[in-house]
Amino acid sequence: MLRNFFEGLGDLFQATFKILPIAGDSVNTLFMLVIGGGLVYWVLQMRKHKANGEA
Repeated sequence: MLRNFFEGLGDLFQATFKILPIAGDSVNTLFMLVIGGGLVYWVLQMRKHKANGEA
């Protein structure tokens, strides 16, 4: 049962890797924007907590 699950998961990943060259560099740009946006949000939230005197 687990073998079928992991083989299916492997097939899914292999199909994903075939799609990535078609998408080109836009995938990397999207990841950078999402991670950068999350970092900015996190820093702003931490500053707000520090201003309120929270730990």
